[in-house]
Amino acid sequence: MRIGFDVSDLSTGRADGTTRYTYELAKRFPGMDQSINWMYFTPGEYRENFQFSSHNFQTVISKWPKWWTQSRLPIDLYRYRPDVFFMPIQQLPILRPGKMKTAAVIHDLAVHMYPEQYRYKDWLLLRAFSAQAAREADEIIAVSQATADDIAKYYGRTENVRVVHHGVDHEMFCESSGEEKEKSLVKLKQKYPNLPKKFILFVGQIQPRKNITGLIEAFEMIDDAELELVIAGSHGWLKQAIFDRVNQSIKRDKIHRLGRVPDDLLPALYRNAEVFVLPSFYEGFGMPLVEAMASGCPVVTSNVSSMPEVTGDAAVLIDPNSSEDMARGIERAIIEREKLILKGLVRSQEFSWDKCAQETLEVLIG
Repeated sequence: MRIGFDVSDLSTGRADGTTRYTYELAKRFPGMDQSINWMYFTPGEYRENFQFSSHNFQTVISKWPKWWTQSRLPIDLYRYRPDVFFMPIQQLPILRPGKMKTAAVIHDLAVHMYPEQYRYKDWLLLRAFSAQAAREADEIIAVSQATADDIAKYYGRTENVRVVHHGVDHEMFCESSGEEKEKSLVKLKQKYPNLPKKFILFVGQIQPRKNITGLIEAFEMIDDAELELVIAGSHGWLKQAIFDRVNQSIKRDKIHRLGRVPDDLLPALYRNAEVFVLPSFYEGFGMPLVEAMASGCPVVTSNVSSMPEVTGDAAVLIDPNSSEDMARGIERAIIEREKLILKGLVRSQEFSWDKCAQETLEVLIG
């Protein structure tokens, strides 16, 4: 069997959930079943050096300036004709071999719920391609039951929709001893010398759906002179209003924007945070939730969409539309810190990239 895999996200230089998802699966697939021949399709070089046996793995690089997925990729699919083609995003090439089985991943359908939070071009393309994937893919992978429910709601599709949760790298994101935590803090301070001692942490894309302005409002309500707010993330859209809100805050001197944090420092950031908060209005999965729990950081998150599904009873759930409720949730998480850490460590063990890759492969070959 020959399986094609669109790994184009790995050549973009982005650091978002879809790119992480693509990478974690790409580095596992060829080693899982030596009888499968894998073809990784991409419009450019990617920085990852996958160490696979050449007999069941090849990379097909077709440099193309624009619209690679709908222009050059179809040519390669007709040329190589894989038996199965896997798209880790919610899109399919419109032109493709008719007998080729297709599987696409739908990560979230926020485009239907929050259209005003997208630039028009992005809204139009994402809405059109998501509908196309839901309509035409032989198999659909939803990253949460909440997303599967949204697929049924907006597209009426329930057949051949499989829920496969994201995973987490337990070697990278894990609890550390007191000494290791101190060492990691030293490395963090070298990169971010103004990092506060006691801080609330947000990690994610800088965009309206993440409700960062609501988090700032909640932070302003908390009466703790030592507590500060750290916002980590760079890729996103409609960011300026969020940055303006930071500059207008009465606590702006206690709000720190780190931009994109290197992967090797991200676990240390979680470990040294007082609490991690993901107050999104909607998430298809919410990968930072599992990373925080696995790292031994208490979690506060929204009581909507996939977030309760991912965290179970290991997080303080809040109403994302109420800054007052968010502030109370953060204060509660700080008080119940040790209990939440233990629950989070247990909960995070239910997620792994090995499990995600195995369940995804079952969909592809089933």
